[in-house]
Amino acid sequence: MAVDFRGHPLFPRGFNSPTRFEADVYDCEVWGEIPSDIEGTFYRLQCDFAYRPPENEWLPGFNGDGHVSAFRFANGSVDYKGRYVKTDRLMAERRHRRRLWGVYRNYLTDDPLVANVHRGAANTHLYWHGGKLLVLKEDALPYSIDPVTLETYGSWDFHGKWTATSMSAHPKIDPVTGEMIAYGYQARGDLSDDIAVYTVNPAGHITNEVWLKSPYLGIIHDIAITQKYIVIPVIARTTSLERLQSGEPMWVWDGSLPTMVGVLPRDGDASDVRWFQGPARNTLHFLNAMDAGNRILMDLPVSDEERSPSQIKRWTFDMNSRNDRFGEEAVSTANGVLARMDDRYLSLPYRYGFVGNSDPSLPFDEARVGGRRRVTNTYQRYDLMGGPTSTFFVGDTQSLQESGFVPRKGSTEEGDGYVMGVASNYAEMASELHIVDANRMEEGAVAVVKLPFRLRSGTHVNWFSAAELAEQEASA
Repeated sequence: MAVDFRGHPLFPRGFNSPTRFEADVYDCEVWGEIPSDIEGTFYRLQCDFAYRPPENEWLPGFNGDGHVSAFRFANGSVDYKGRYVKTDRLMAERRHRRRLWGVYRNYLTDDPLVANVHRGAANTHLYWHGGKLLVLKEDALPYSIDPVTLETYGSWDFHGKWTATSMSAHPKIDPVTGEMIAYGYQARGDLSDDIAVYTVNPAGHITNEVWLKSPYLGIIHDIAITQKYIVIPVIARTTSLERLQSGEPMWVWDGSLPTMVGVLPRDGDASDVRWFQGPARNTLHFLNAMDAGNRILMDLPVSDEERSPSQIKRWTFDMNSRNDRFGEEAVSTANGVLARMDDRYLSLPYRYGFVGNSDPSLPFDEARVGGRRRVTNTYQRYDLMGGPTSTFFVGDTQSLQESGFVPRKGSTEEGDGYVMGVASNYAEMASELHIVDANRMEEGAVAVVKLPFRLRSGTHVNWFSAAELAEQEASA
């Protein structure tokens, strides 16, 4: 059967249409000069499609096949490699040469041929831990891939000790202990209200497992950690068996539901969890959390409603108060939904956050691009200590995707390094990786890595230095 995406009413056209190819680019074209202290690999994940999704798929970008890009830096040069994750899901469709999977997280819409096939798409995030590069999607177990060749090894269950049916795409790695705090929700199968929380030691072995009940069947896409606590927000996107039976994707926004946030001591069990409540908030990704005496401070991009503009806000949880409502205040007006930080300060007091922002006051070349479109045209660094906001403007034909922070080699100072992220160049119909000095963002990119093709909009990115990769490989 020929693959034709044109008939899908919601599928992105133009730049974000499926690419359906793998590639290697040796010694990429570079504009500017790559700093000599950047040595390691910038990993990026995107949803791509081998076959056209169902026509009632409300957001096809969540339900595509995982495709990994690796930009490997050494000696002032960079090589590119892009590969699909060879999931059981993708390989089943390749064997039958047609789409077999239904709408997002609705097993009732899948083809009966894949009733017993691992349905993980490995399309959301990547983490390097315990000597393994894991590619994650929240409704299944992760896949392990080779960090250099990107060859797929297979599904990974942490030496048979991961008993939940799923693992979220947003674990957190403690920079102090090296532990990974990970979890799965709907953890006894689709539509279950179970949450399983795991502590995984630096060698990749599970050392603790706690099972909780969710207050309602809402999405739990991300968590935050402090040195004392694990923070587990349940967001007002909900589902039901009736919804799945109607043939719709799993989630729908329900603004009548509260935001519920579970706070679990890192050394506690199910009896120690405390649930806080707040108004419905549309958010999926969290920036950082930290202990502040008897309070927990948590920063995140958040919208008041499903489609309202976002801001970086701070939620406050008073662990001594009998009041189980959390406080909220604005930290930054940046409107991006994917905020990052210097991960060496994750779970600790920190100063700087980095977030994409759409600034309509900056120029945009509609003639060269072919019409006006919403773009993320800046990266912003905001300062929690009240310093000025620093801004990088990408240009008048590009849109930025999620950035990652790359520490300057040899420096331990927070925020001393580079902001790195892929941009879609609509005028050239090609993708490019921008490298910006985090201390001088207004000066523009110090280097731009040009690709001779386009990549679809990405999901998430992570940077691992050459030293980190070597250390992790030695621990395997």
